[in-house]
Amino acid sequence: MRHVIPSLSLICVLSLLLGGLISADDEKAAQDAKRKDRAEKLLKFSRTFSENTRVAVLVNGKEQVGELKAEPVMRYSDEPRFISDATLWVWSLNSRPVAIQKVEVNDLVAIPLWTICFGSFAETNVEVSWSSGHTFKSKQPGWVFEPIPEAEPPADRAATRSLQMRALSRRFSGDVSPVTQKSKVEMRLLPKPLYEYTDPETKLPIGAIFSLASNGTNPTIFLAIEARRDSEGKLGWYHAHTRMTSDPGALRLDDKTIWEFKEVKHENWVHFFLRREIDFKE
Repeated sequence: MRHVIPSLSLICVLSLLLGGLISADDEKAAQDAKRKDRAEKLLKFSRTFSENTRVAVLVNGKEQVGELKAEPVMRYSDEPRFISDATLWVWSLNSRPVAIQKVEVNDLVAIPLWTICFGSFAETNVEVSWSSGHTFKSKQPGWVFEPIPEAEPPADRAATRSLQMRALSRRFSGDVSPVTQKSKVEMRLLPKPLYEYTDPETKLPIGAIFSLASNGTNPTIFLAIEARRDSEGKLGWYHAHTRMTSDPGALRLDDKTIWEFKEVKHENWVHFFLRREIDFKE
């Protein structure tokens, strides 16, 4: 039997090919590690920043401090707006959400920035202070609830209530008119609620926060659907909403406009920028 001995040139070619494969794998592993480190640094900053954000709800002239949820309710990116990563945080008081905050990596300009967007969900005014030295006092409640017409009464079972809220959310739609475009953009209702909250006594879901987005999954409008009692004690479904965009637009219920938002006065939401000490660009 003859043994075929590879030529020196063939051995060299195989070595180069194998070396290239190993080098490509090493480069991919290094990039993956870099992305993971970047994501962890963003989450660490946004968590610490949000933990140091003080949200005080004014109830009958007294302050009640909101409690930050331990984990972000959403993580997203928005490439057209040069937001490569972002987290969304919620504060609650007596089981109900009272505020929400975006912490976004802003790569729009050469200077590395954070964009901070804060919105009130409280039914009274709020006072907010940040570790950056920024402060905000709302001039209007974040949420004002109105009954949802022709809605079935809230069910007695938790799973059914959750399904009811999702079905009701699909009756809402809206559009915005970005300053960078000449035409309206139809917002998309994200299929899952950002946050669902329950009654501490009955353990039944009493409300959920949904969002409509004009670009990707970056929330533009927040929509609350909640089981509430009227003046006669009858339980029914109600809705409330707030914006987190400078663009004008409208919200519709059953294709009928129920809210038009135009000029930005920051009555119950605000945004500002911070210098980013670490450049997270890849």
